[in-house]
Amino acid sequence: MIMEISVNLLELASELAHSRTLYESGDICNNEDDMFEDINADVLTYKEEIQDRFNEWYDYYLSEIEKYKI
Repeated sequence: MIMEISVNLLELASELAHSRTLYESGDICNNEDDMFEDINADVLTYKEEIQDRFNEWYDYYLSEIEKYKI
């Protein structure tokens, strides 16, 4: 039996990058809320240093995922 699974590659890379950024940002964040400029804003925006870290991990994960794209 073959199952077909659909995955949004950009969303997957984003989720992985977010998790990794949170995990590695204990030096500047006490919790996930600390990653954002204003946790009560309509659109959440990462703090500048967090955004830089996220971008690096996002690029890494997306390129790794794309290696296995069928």
